[in-house]
Amino acid sequence: MNVTAFYRELFRSLESGTGVVNKDTISAVIGFDGGGPLNFCKLGSVDSDGFISYVSCELALRNEQIPASCGRYEILTTANNEEWVRSVLTDIGRMTLEVGFDDGHTLDITSWTGKDVSIRGIVFEVYTTTSISSITYGVMRCHGVTIDELEYARQSGSSNLLKKLKERGIYPKTDINRTSIL
Repeated sequence: MNVTAFYRELFRSLESGTGVVNKDTISAVIGFDGGGPLNFCKLGSVDSDGFISYVSCELALRNEQIPASCGRYEILTTANNEEWVRSVLTDIGRMTLEVGFDDGHTLDITSWTGKDVSIRGIVFEVYTTTSISSITYGVMRCHGVTIDELEYARQSGSSNLLKKLKERGIYPKTDINRTSIL
């Protein structure tokens, strides 16, 4: 199966919940293998609040990626700042080649973002799984959270935090300027 057909199949399950994959890929002059950012596809269009979903499109086919329970995977977020997405998700993408992330895991990103920003943590959620050529692949959603929300997720469980974010109408959006719900 060629790369285009692989990603068409992997992302098919995203389209009903997140939006149609845009034809254009966000890519950089220097590619991921050369130290540049990940390539991303946008899903759907920008909503009335300025949010759009982004999904990486070059991780799941890498044998060196540490698989999750959903197999090798791409990473997804819905956010209101493309620069933040490209920076943070690229760093996470690099980590997936050395560290195993899975549903409910958390990550403190303060060393990347600094202490003067609101969103300083990530909560991981398996969003979809798909079998392609008898191999399971997935898409892992990365939720940006505040540092106290991150601590809450670590103490009380990520699913409990995600439930609170849903109740507040924040889930699944990462607003890089929002304040904590706690």
